[in-house]
Amino acid sequence: SSCLITIGQTRKVPIKSFLLDQAVIAGIGNIYACEILHTAGIAPARPTHTLDSEEWQRILSAMDAILQKAITCRGTSISDWRDFYGRKGTFQNELRVYRRDGLPCPRCGKMVVRFSLGGRGTYCCPTCQA
Repeated sequence: SSCLITIGQTRKVPIKSFLLDQAVIAGIGNIYACEILHTAGIAPARPTHTLDSEEWQRILSAMDAILQKAITCRGTSISDWRDFYGRKGTFQNELRVYRRDGLPCPRCGKMVVRFSLGGRGTYCCPTCQA
């Protein structure tokens, strides 16, 4: 985790793009990046080099919580995704911002917004993730 923070502090890319970079962290996709940043209260477009150590710790903690929950739920079945046994995952029932644009943020009640960042649909709460 300290290695991840060290790498992040030298980059000037948006934190969401950093989380999606498979050369840095393998396995975090668009859904989980949006959910991690919402849980951590970090704006997806925020440049990585501007995050302080407390914010990095929130990201790491959120990453652990979100990915553990997703594993427990056997993944996220939004379209045709199935696990190894052909079963749908259930993490889609836990989503707080992903594909919830126009709906209230479960934390503050303001509307979740969608925008494009690095060519990817990005969902966040402009209030909680300011």
